[in-house]
Amino acid sequence: MALTRALPWVLVVLSALLQAYGAMSSGHVMWLAPVPWGLALALRLSRAPTGWLGALRAGAGPSALLGLVAGVQQWGVAYYAAGAWALLIAYHVVVWGLFGALAAVLLATRRASAALGVGALWALLEVLRSFGAYSYPFSFGGMLAGELPLLQLASVTGVSGLSLLLMWTGMALGTAGASAFGVRDWARRGRVLAPLFVTALVALGGALRLRAAPRASETLRIAVLQGSVPTWLYSLASGTGPFRRVVEEHYGALYRQALQDRPAPEVVFFPETTFDWHLEMTTASLRRLRSLGVTRLPQATTLAIGASFRDLRGASVNGIALMRADPQGQPTLVDLIAKRRLVPLIESGHRAAKQWAVSTAGRVPVGFLVCYESMYAEAGRTLARSGARVLAIASDDAGLRHSPLAWTHAQQGRARAVESGLPLVRAGQAGQSYALDAYGRSLAELPQWEVGVLRAELPLHDVPTLYRALGSWWGLPWGALALTPLLGRRRRTPGPR
Repeated sequence: MALTRALPWVLVVLSALLQAYGAMSSGHVMWLAPVPWGLALALRLSRAPTGWLGALRAGAGPSALLGLVAGVQQWGVAYYAAGAWALLIAYHVVVWGLFGALAAVLLATRRASAALGVGALWALLEVLRSFGAYSYPFSFGGMLAGELPLLQLASVTGVSGLSLLLMWTGMALGTAGASAFGVRDWARRGRVLAPLFVTALVALGGALRLRAAPRASETLRIAVLQGSVPTWLYSLASGTGPFRRVVEEHYGALYRQALQDRPAPEVVFFPETTFDWHLEMTTASLRRLRSLGVTRLPQATTLAIGASFRDLRGASVNGIALMRADPQGQPTLVDLIAKRRLVPLIESGHRAAKQWAVSTAGRVPVGFLVCYESMYAEAGRTLARSGARVLAIASDDAGLRHSPLAWTHAQQGRARAVESGLPLVRAGQAGQSYALDAYGRSLAELPQWEVGVLRAELPLHDVPTLYRALGSWWGLPWGALALTPLLGRRRRTPGPR
């Protein structure tokens, strides 16, 4: 009896561990994460008191534990202030606990649409969490970015549609598995086969879309610098001692290596915090960086430098500096996109969509995202609608060390290409760096903590997508689907056995 009561709690811990492993394995294992969680809810509901209040209690407890375990393993091992990570873990507990309570109410109806409703509820939650300065829209669907045929669904619904599919499938399999413990309410064959059939249909449609993709008529030559400088060295380099020159020259060597290519790249992307010393936003200040001044910059090359700048009031702002060559080949500041700080709940000056901006780099308008902005599905859509022909992410996950969050962050940025229908390049200080076409196909990659220069011919596709047109309006059908199991006559929840 004690083992039976403990089983749901063991299952939710297993679900949290599968989430972490799924994030680090390009999402393939992520399909399994909702299965033990769904089984845990089914077992808890089979012994819950009658009524919605009992279902709320049955779902909230294990799901809050899932949030705690998932939060600790994702964020607790990262390099950051302990208080900030404790706040993020608590936020994770609240989100999962609330979602689990509501999901249990849907499953308690015992209706055929219950598992679909749970998936839609999670998709709706992801859409809602993509608004505002204190949101964390990490989505299950974004972790499927390595599964290209399925990822094509993001061009229609965004990654929230992928999350619905994943949750629906996991809930159906998990609740059906409760029949092995004598709970047969969800074991009907059609309820299990329906999400599997839809998933197969989506994969087939995505494969056909990829096969029919045309070649681009023009390309953009790019180079991405990945220095993989450890966080502890950056901390030392922030002073006036020799470590500052060590880091600067490290990136200077990569910069000179990129300019040796013939023909030279049209855009050289430096990652976020390449020079993290609160530079002034002036040409003179940037020219004092020895790594930029010792090599003649070709006239047709643009530098896109992610750095931590100092504004007129002395406050720190993250941003992108765009530099072109003057007649003597010296880099000159031509534009600066200030982002302030970016991470909600940690960096107090975060501003969301207001700072998404397009600027010309090379021959084309480029939409720039810094670090955490790449998690917002609305970001790529906004930039595409503002005239961008390429999306660019400047990021630095060195502070996350080997936390699953580093893989999650890099992986989910890939979905912005498919959602917006634009090619995308990611410059990661510690990786991952990659270049993708408008269908999410990889052109070149550098894994995390590798040092090198990524080179690619970026195809300048512009593929109109339904998600680009509709965006957050997808929250409306997700909300309708989440309410569907509650419509009509509700079946009584069985009492304790």
